[in-house]
Amino acid sequence: MNYIFPVSMGFTVFLLIGLGILIKHYKAYWLISGYNTMSKEKKKNVDVENLAKFIGNTCFAMGAIMFLGTVAITLEQEILGGIIFAAFFPLTIFLIIKAQKFDGNNFNPDGTMKKKSKILIWAICIFLVITALGVGILLYYSYQPAEFVIENDVLHIKGLYGEKIPLSDISELSLQDDLPEITARTNGSSLGSMKKGHFRLKSLGKAKLFLDTSQPPFIYLKRNGQLIIFNCETKEKTENLFRKLK
Repeated sequence: MNYIFPVSMGFTVFLLIGLGILIKHYKAYWLISGYNTMSKEKKKNVDVENLAKFIGNTCFAMGAIMFLGTVAITLEQEILGGIIFAAFFPLTIFLIIKAQKFDGNNFNPDGTMKKKSKILIWAICIFLVITALGVGILLYYSYQPAEFVIENDVLHIKGLYGEKIPLSDISELSLQDDLPEITARTNGSSLGSMKKGHFRLKSLGKAKLFLDTSQPPFIYLKRNGQLIIFNCETKEKTENLFRKLK
């Protein structure tokens, strides 16, 4: 397990909670983005006390999401952790929209919101929605099993982090039921039992994985000193692919 991730996330949790306490209970209004750069005239039109309470409570909510998501990922429940972290998107949109009611500078004398403020809010919200959709699509493709095709004496591993491996470059090939403990993810995707990309394994060191850890056996392949471990959706397909490679 990579402990750098939980430690860094733990620091973020304490930072969010600390900001919430300072803003809500100790009137550290200078920490509120936007308000701290306003002129004195504009600050008079802001209900800063209620804004500070709202921002502080939002920081507490974000800290709770960060804590629960980090716990889930630390316990290797990556899918659950991803679902928890996804709550940041609607919470951020709610924060942006709700915070405007405390700023009188965004409203006309008749109580309607100024057109400029509306455009800015909509632009930010649309950007966040597009970002959330992009992350969702990436996670979907990350969870799809890799596809293995042998053509013209070349093994094509298709999908995220895929590559082409000439069969003549293979120096070692074996089929094993066991997989060493994955100690770190250096550059890859890890969603539940689905692992793709570059990882570190106990006793083996660096390895590139394309596998579902819940579906042994696993094909161990070495080419030019690089270790690649992979399997298919079922035991039968993995064994059949191994026979073809042999």
